[in-house]
Amino acid sequence: MRRSVILNLLLLFLPAIIAAQDTPSPDDIPEPMPRMSEGGYDIVNFLLIGADTSNPNNIGRTDVLLIVSVNKTVGTVSMLSLPRDLYVYIPGDRVYRINTAYSVGENSGFEGGGPQALIETIRYNLGLEIDYYARVDFNDFRQIIDDLGGIEIAVACGLEDWRLIAPDLDPELEENWEMFTLPIGVHTMDGDLALWYARSRRTTSDFDRGRRHQALMRAIWQRIRALDLIEQITDVYPQVLEIVDTNIPLEEILNLVPLAASLDSTRIASYTFRPNIEVTSWTSPEGSSVLVPVRDAVIALEERLLQPPTEHQLVREQPSVEVINASGIYGMDRVAAERLAWEGFMSIIGEQAPYQAYSSLTDYTGQTKGSSLEMLQLTLNIGAEATMIEPTAERSVDFRVVIGENFRPCTYNVTSASS
Repeated sequence: MRRSVILNLLLLFLPAIIAAQDTPSPDDIPEPMPRMSEGGYDIVNFLLIGADTSNPNNIGRTDVLLIVSVNKTVGTVSMLSLPRDLYVYIPGDRVYRINTAYSVGENSGFEGGGPQALIETIRYNLGLEIDYYARVDFNDFRQIIDDLGGIEIAVACGLEDWRLIAPDLDPELEENWEMFTLPIGVHTMDGDLALWYARSRRTTSDFDRGRRHQALMRAIWQRIRALDLIEQITDVYPQVLEIVDTNIPLEEILNLVPLAASLDSTRIASYTFRPNIEVTSWTSPEGSSVLVPVRDAVIALEERLLQPPTEHQLVREQPSVEVINASGIYGMDRVAAERLAWEGFMSIIGEQAPYQAYSSLTDYTGQTKGSSLEMLQLTLNIGAEATMIEPTAERSVDFRVVIGENFRPCTYNVTSASS
């Protein structure tokens, strides 16, 4: 009797046991990703690397990995942040976090060192060809921001995290730290604050950190344009090489000057890996929490990355959006405008209006098909009850957004148009 029960149980669970044995573990070496097609465009891919160290003698981990894909044919830019915990095969070594590939290359005698090991890791696991790289550490990043005279960031999601009271204090002493809050709004950041903004983890996720890294890149580019440094690149580049470890030749930079000078926000697209879509959480045999790529979803994301932003429906339609600040809080119109720019909208900031408790959205197009209304509502967190449809044939703008005190712009986990 007992033997019969055991046999029946084995028969019941045998298919699941066999399936589990046949299912590859994320720790197995995956097949290499096929090379992603660039669709006949002339595309140059840059890999920007941020090392988590202030010591030039310490290789550190590459906790910031940002691919900037420049389409020279149509004059557009797309950015993709790679999570530091992405679980990938490091060629010639093992399956592990992508942020260790650089140090593996430096320590193992890999031909081309850390940069080439990381580039080949990306090629093997993502099918993307990296043409050039640039690497900075903490001190380099601070110096770049300070040399630019600071940068301005419109913060849509407030942050709270520990921060050194002064950057020159000993980080090993507990009394040198304080809880620091960065509220929603427009902030001018020096190198130290920009580094804190890039690294903060306490009230945010690694996916959001990737978005903030891209926001910093946009702000740096805007500051470079404001200072007319693009036109001075021949004189400035030798100074850059003193700070940045890179293989980008000056000739390539000069080729991109016309594009950089004319680029606007609608020609820049931003992408990040998303939990449970492009990556899934897993615990590795070492007990580490890692992110395993979902192959088909990663391919779909990279196809969008390599598609020019100008091919996106929203950009082709180019709806005009006027943003008016009635919140009583300085800079909320800028925050809304930057949030809209992230999704591909080109907005106009109007005159500040008298205080209004609640945000509102007016649609002057009256369109039902192909309308950008739903995306505007999601992006700015404005519901149907605060939306008015007023079709107007002779209109100065397609949409008008009035920002009230209840404005809550932190909606990056809600919308997915460019993430």
